[in-house]
Amino acid sequence: MKAISLCSDLMKCKSVTPHDDGAISVIDCFLRSCGFETKMLTFVSSDKSNAVVNLFANFDGRSAEGAPSLGFLGHSDVVPAGDGWDTDPFGAVQNDGYLVGRGIADMKGGIAAFCSAAANFVRKRGHDFSGAIKILITGDEEVGSPEGARSLINWCCENNQLPMDCIIGEPSSKIMLGDRIYVGHRGSLNVKAKSVGKQGHVAYPAGYINSLANVCKFVANILDYEWKYKDHRFPKTNAEPTLLFTTNYAANVVPDLSSVNINVRFGSDYSAEGLKRIFTEIAARFGVELEFELNGNAYYCYDQRLVSLLASAIESITGISPQFSAAGGTSDGRYMASHCNIIEFGVQDATIHQKNEKIKIDDLLNLERIYETFMDKYFFN
Repeated sequence: MKAISLCSDLMKCKSVTPHDDGAISVIDCFLRSCGFETKMLTFVSSDKSNAVVNLFANFDGRSAEGAPSLGFLGHSDVVPAGDGWDTDPFGAVQNDGYLVGRGIADMKGGIAAFCSAAANFVRKRGHDFSGAIKILITGDEEVGSPEGARSLINWCCENNQLPMDCIIGEPSSKIMLGDRIYVGHRGSLNVKAKSVGKQGHVAYPAGYINSLANVCKFVANILDYEWKYKDHRFPKTNAEPTLLFTTNYAANVVPDLSSVNINVRFGSDYSAEGLKRIFTEIAARFGVELEFELNGNAYYCYDQRLVSLLASAIESITGISPQFSAAGGTSDGRYMASHCNIIEFGVQDATIHQKNEKIKIDDLLNLERIYETFMDKYFFN
């Protein structure tokens, strides 16, 4: 029942990014009471405009050369509640077998479950295991500022505190708890394409350069591009326009400046640099200028032991044999993936970012049991 109590305390914190509202302190107090050594770490941007509260917690077992260290990674911030809720979105309401509130699925439920499971494990085992448990919580995942997970992971690198393997408690289950594990994710690349033309009246083609036409031709070629697809562990690469802008709103005037934003999701068939070359080559045909922002490269967990141990823990609690997927959106795993093995597992994702976000109370309790069973297998198998 620890998970319900801890989750309820977290849900009452209005930790809408970038505000913490005490959420990190709730987790810190809980873990310290269980014997973890903790550090609350606030990282501030160079221009002092942003500050993010983060948490690192560690519990050491017996010291042994090559002993495994298991990490849990999560975020305590949530998206705005919005309107139209049937209950108080920050009231930690229990209703008809569900916990209802903003962030219960994404991902305060996951944090409560793995922190409670870790507490159960260390209460049962004490220091009588070989290795360490490390818990990393950031206060900014939803916006994803550099002062969040990236700074926390960098701190772990500098202080020799990175885990060997890491579970991210993001919602991953589809229809039933345990039916899906994310063993990877595609990369994400933002592309901003801009065309500078010459404004003019549409009746006089010789006197203008149509920036909007250039951008539209560029987009059409991107949408028609035949992406290779050899690695079927990931969904096929796709590029989608997300925003079109032009300086003109008159029906008979050609705009001098137009731009489009495109987001690309890509598997291991492409690297970010390879994608940039493709976009640059197409843009050159239409006089379009490009800016790129890499949100993260594709990653995949090749450690079959880690995956099979989690799958075994899930099946022992739920009776379900999970599917393995590398679909879905990005998470903070993209920053951790270059340092250790990453897998992502948590509750259902059906109501995340929606009004009346909810999860079954039984699912939260079973998730706690799955994480604890996994730790037993991880450290003692």
